[in-house]
Amino acid sequence: MFGWRRRSEGFEWKEYVRTTVLVRRADRQRRLEDARLAAIEKVKNVADAGVDAGRAGASAAKSGVLQVLSFIGHALADIAIAIFWFFVRWVRFAWGVTKDALSALLKPLQAAIQIPANAARDKIKLMPDVARKFPIKAHHLISAALVLGLIYVGGPMLRSADGISAPGLDISSGTTSAAAPIDAAHQVTISNEISGSAAALTGDTLRVDRTLVRLEGVEAPPSAQPCYRENGRRWNCASAARAALNKLVRGRQVRCTASGQDQEGRTLAHCLTDGSKDIATDLVRDGYVFATDTSFFSSLAGDESTAREAKRGIWQGEIVRPQEWRDEAWETAKRGAPDGCPIKGVVRASTKIYALPWSDAYADARVRPEKGGRWFCSEDDAKAAGFAPWDKS
Repeated sequence: MFGWRRRSEGFEWKEYVRTTVLVRRADRQRRLEDARLAAIEKVKNVADAGVDAGRAGASAAKSGVLQVLSFIGHALADIAIAIFWFFVRWVRFAWGVTKDALSALLKPLQAAIQIPANAARDKIKLMPDVARKFPIKAHHLISAALVLGLIYVGGPMLRSADGISAPGLDISSGTTSAAAPIDAAHQVTISNEISGSAAALTGDTLRVDRTLVRLEGVEAPPSAQPCYRENGRRWNCASAARAALNKLVRGRQVRCTASGQDQEGRTLAHCLTDGSKDIATDLVRDGYVFATDTSFFSSLAGDESTAREAKRGIWQGEIVRPQEWRDEAWETAKRGAPDGCPIKGVVRASTKIYALPWSDAYADARVRPEKGGRWFCSEDDAKAAGFAPWDKS
């Protein structure tokens, strides 16, 4: 009887307590989650309300700014229109006054001109009769124009042909026959003829039968002048011009008609190869040299324009004419030379030579006064002092 214990009769207290604790904990967590979600929703609603309020304020500000700008624009437009019509009215007024004044001033002049005009009109009515009686007809003028054109185009060829076809001349022996004596004009023509094998020295200078000849009407780029290709890279255009001239005359008979001498004593001449091919024309047309005569009537100027448009040779990049380049080189050297005299006089082994600013040797030339070197302002001064041109000048 003492060992008997009361049974729970199926009710478990531990499970009840544990279940109650879990249920209450879950209920508390649910209330916390509901409170957190409610707070987040409230914050979201407040943020949305702030954004809407900001949008409404920006829209109102934008509308106000647009209204102000529209008002200012309309005001400026009205002011501009008013100013325009103000000037228009004054211009019309001024034009009316000027026209009336000019009309009053020109009436006497108009009346004075009307008298000779009427007389000229009466004379014009008689022009058909005058034209019929006038000795010079239209076909005379056309014939004269054709003759002048032939002289201009074929003049050089006719002058060169005179020396070859001169009657009574024995070219092989250099003597004349007794039957047809040569007059002075023919003698000058024959003496101006130079023919033989040739070799190029520069792009415009060659040696023909031991005679130094400078091609007339063209000028090659100096050896120190820079030339640039289309991509901006520098190239030796002076050497290319010399090679082109050498290619034209190599292995061919060259015939030149001299016309004078240049400042350096070289013979100026018009030269042909194989009797008809003009050397200067080929060089200009291929873009190796410049044409010195750029007038409208110059055939070489037309060939130069063709080469320039096709961007051949020197015309494929930036280039200036040799004289313009020499002028720039002179001014540049003048600014750094003593007393503005840029020509360098150098004494080497008792030899006096001078270098010009565009010569190849100018940069390396050193003027040493202790050895007799000097600066000169002109070539005449250098020559008067006994200095000779540098071979590369």
